Order: sequence, then C-alpha cells, then structure tokens
Amino acid sequence: MEPLAIALLLAVANQKVVDYLFAPVRQKFPDLDLWWVLYVALGTGFALGWFAEVNLFAEYIPSVVAGRVLSAVLVGGGSSLIHDVFDGE
Repeated sequence: MEPLAIALLLAVANQKVVDYLFAPVRQKFPDLDLWWVLYVALGTGFALGWFAEVNLFAEYIPSVVAGRVLSAVLVGGGSSLIHDVFDGE
C-alpha cells in the first residue's frame, strides 16, 4: 500500500474515532465550546502517523525525521488537509 493511501486511511480513522469519543459530550452538553477537540485530533493523528512511520515527503525532503513529522501533522489534520497538500497527485 502506498504511503498516501495509508496516510488517508489513518487520517479518516483518527477523525472518526475522535468524533465517536466526543459525540456523547456534545450530546450531553450542547452549549459546551469544544474548540480544543481539534487539538486532540491533531495529537492522536500525529501519534498514529509517527508510529506508522508514514513519510509522504520521502521524494522531496532528504531528512527522514522531517518527512515523518510533516506527514504526521498532515494525518492529524485530517484527510482534507492531505488532499489540499497533495491535490495534483
């Protein structure tokens, strides 16, 4: 499986799990401002991308660590962010 497909799969799975975990909170407290859930998704997605060793920038950036960090941030940002960055591929 190619790295882009893995990153998209991880990003979608991460977002769905975060949405599932915070749905009861949203339902019980509809007026609660949950702006910080975005950062929870970013953190969990970063961890998923890092431990899966996804590197979407291997062709462009010679540093493996920098490529993995950027890729992990994209996984944490969600599939729409990945599509925005890799729209032409």
